[in-house]
Amino acid sequence: MSTAQIIYEQYKVLPKRVREELKALIINEDNQEQPLTLMQEIEEGLKEVKLMKEGKIPTRTFADLKKEIHDAQ
Repeated sequence: MSTAQIIYEQYKVLPKRVREELKALIINEDNQEQPLTLMQEIEEGLKEVKLMKEGKIPTRTFADLKKEIHDAQ
């Protein structure tokens, strides 16, 4: 029996909640392997600005953020 098969057998006997947590951890770890470079972050920001100008996503001002923080407290 391979290591992968042994791990899978162990996985199958876990409670459903624990299996879901394990899957989420594995997926989350896979997504964090390659963080965005500075250039990619800038490009993402510019795309958001363009969408804001086109009215496709709402714009949020600093005043809006302060109000949200104040309301959350």
